[in-house]
Amino acid sequence: MKLAFLPGKLFLEARPEGGLELRFGDEIQTFKSEKAALQAFHEIRKRLEKDFPAHDLTPEDRRAMLEKEIADSAVRNTMVRNTGPRKKTGTRTFG
Repeated sequence: MKLAFLPGKLFLEARPEGGLELRFGDEIQTFKSEKAALQAFHEIRKRLEKDFPAHDLTPEDRRAMLEKEIADSAVRNTMVRNTGPRKKTGTRTFG
């Protein structure tokens, strides 16, 4: 499990040896219970959302992002379509 609130540098990650680690700046808390870790993460995130409110995109910004995404996807698709035929390698028989 990995959760993050990037503007506030808040991270919750599962550790390989078990348990969960909650990092907030220099502070590190470890939890054995997933429920307790999630509760602590959400409490801190709610406080941070007041300091770092989400900004709404203007229609012009949305349009620019959409046009960029469409242009990028069109380039990717033509690159795949313009590849040559596959070369046959070997035979299908064994031995």
